[in-house]
Amino acid sequence: MSPGTSPPDERTVSPTVPASPRVEREVQQGLSLCLAWLDAPLREALRDTDRRLFAIADASRNHLDQQHCFESRAILEREGPAFRNRFAAGVAERFRRLGAHSGVHPSHDDHPSLSLLDASEQEQAATLSSMASRAESRSAGSLFELGYRMAVLAGAAPLEGAALPFGPRALVAALEDAARALTLPAAHRIILYQAIDAQVLAHSETFYEALNGHYLSHGILPGFRIYPTVRVVQPPALRATGEASSDTHRAHDATSVLEGLRTLLADHVEHDHGTRIRARLATSAEWQAALHALQGKAMQGSQVERRDILDARSLHDELLAAIDRTRPAGAPPASLTELQDDTVTLVALLFDNLARELPRQGPALAVLGSLQWSVLRSAMDDRRFFDDPTHPARQLLDTVSRAAQPWLDPAEGEADEALSARLERLVTDAGQAQTIDPAWREDIEQHLAQLTRKAHVAERRQIEAMEGRDRLERARQHATELMAERMTERNEPRGVLRILLERTWTDVLALHLLRGGETGESFLHCLGITEQLLAKQGDPQRLRHDIERGLEHLGMSTSEAAQVVAGVFDAPGQETPSQMDIAMRLKQRPRLGEGTAHGEPLPPVQPVPLDPASQAIYEGFARTRFGTWFEFRRPDGRPVRRKLAWFSPPTARCLLVDSRGVRVDDMDLTRLATQIARGDAREWNEHRTPPVDRAWRAVARHLRRDGAHSAGHA
Repeated sequence: MSPGTSPPDERTVSPTVPASPRVEREVQQGLSLCLAWLDAPLREALRDTDRRLFAIADASRNHLDQQHCFESRAILEREGPAFRNRFAAGVAERFRRLGAHSGVHPSHDDHPSLSLLDASEQEQAATLSSMASRAESRSAGSLFELGYRMAVLAGAAPLEGAALPFGPRALVAALEDAARALTLPAAHRIILYQAIDAQVLAHSETFYEALNGHYLSHGILPGFRIYPTVRVVQPPALRATGEASSDTHRAHDATSVLEGLRTLLADHVEHDHGTRIRARLATSAEWQAALHALQGKAMQGSQVERRDILDARSLHDELLAAIDRTRPAGAPPASLTELQDDTVTLVALLFDNLARELPRQGPALAVLGSLQWSVLRSAMDDRRFFDDPTHPARQLLDTVSRAAQPWLDPAEGEADEALSARLERLVTDAGQAQTIDPAWREDIEQHLAQLTRKAHVAERRQIEAMEGRDRLERARQHATELMAERMTERNEPRGVLRILLERTWTDVLALHLLRGGETGESFLHCLGITEQLLAKQGDPQRLRHDIERGLEHLGMSTSEAAQVVAGVFDAPGQETPSQMDIAMRLKQRPRLGEGTAHGEPLPPVQPVPLDPASQAIYEGFARTRFGTWFEFRRPDGRPVRRKLAWFSPPTARCLLVDSRGVRVDDMDLTRLATQIARGDAREWNEHRTPPVDRAWRAVARHLRRDGAHSAGHA
């Protein structure tokens, strides 16, 4: 199942009952098909689990939950190959026991025992059971047919449920056995189950059909039908087209999206039937060769910035011109079928809508344009491109589109060099390959995951710095207010004592306020020392000792603290620094936290006046979640998205970061509320729909709108 581990030994797999060589061969071939199909979706399920755990960690505000998510991701990365091999071994073991009946029966003599249910185990069991039930309902017909064919091999009654080696319940049992060795929390184990449900079981119907087709082609129940055949008398005019319509019906599911788009396109595009009659349709070999040549042309040059996205007319004309160049002189011009014409048009519309979400500057559009011929070739080869979200070409477009938005946009900073190099290599490989290799996307996805982790770390550092500076600033402000109140109530001190209280001792109060709050013992003790200094009361020796200790807490050396205390209590002498020297030292000494990441002074917030609409928005920030995205309008009219990573309603400070986790737009909450009220900013919900799906929906909306507009003018 993986390069570094050995798959289960398929040679030992055979039915437990004596079987003919043909039965063993058919069982072996069925197992080989199962393991070959299972490998890719199982890998994708592990990647999907990793993405889900990262998304949970990114959205969580609890650092322990984030740590648990990252630990689970590390476990899956480390033990993923072994997990896949255990899964495959479980499937192989069920093929080996094909047709075997369990000899374990419950004994009526045993006394039944009662035990408490573990809530997490019950939830996992319910998840697995519902997964199997949904998969069985989706593939009921294929599983029924497969159960009869496997029963022929096993020499047993029709197989169903867990007895069917590759059925949903057998897969779920193999999954449970394989996952038992993973030290994952129960919640994360359920996430793994859900990812396997989405990537493996949700697409198992296609494999069951293929496995039925394999056994059918090998003569196992060739005449078996699960539905009765109804004889329908067709009119003579329809009888001639019966075979063609049955072929079309088989492909209906795979082309439903394509046919729906073609229906919308029919009112939009007029096919030139006269030209098609005079021209000669291009053969499959001709347009395949032409597309391969155009792929190579798209990758020519030393830089990615070399290819624009072509519209439907340009794409169509270049393809026909390339076909005509391969034909002998005097041959009729090439032509495409209506289906091929529509495919070219729809691919052009798809790329046009994908380009609308990409930055106008930088290499993103050029990379997308360089892939246009490769994707067109894939769409003309395989109609599932329009319908199947797991199609390699669609997934590659999704990955490139997601990578381009934050990492190739010049407005967000310099393009990532490693990502640009990978995209260069992708364009080169796509120009030479016959088909799109899923490994291209995996390489880019791994790098994107690394960039996302770096952005998350950078964002967390910014948040921690802002939180620390905000708490420090509030503690300083409160300590300053307390000191000012006490100095106002009494005769204001002068000289070194005044500077000590206003600066250094205020920092001591702020430090203990941060550590223990206003009710903390150390803070109240320091506040009492302040009262004694102002009232000139208390034991002088005890007071000197407490002040020296407080100054040492700020990082002042013992000798320097003693000199400061001497400047407050002792008369000037020849061997001690003068009070002016001590006052200058205290003024020049950095305040608490200055020179550190958390102690850099924050610019004072100068709130702007708020009208009623802005005030309502400002008050609503108290209910806003950290990590909410906002979309701002640039001066050129283009939108830019920023994440509200952190904010403090008491001080109106906030932290806006870009997709790379870098702080941008020095702004406070009052200005943000004003921009939202003016319509210059709005809350933006992050798109969870893949870019290609969004583009297809945009194409359909565009065609419907134009069709309605044309009908209104008719």
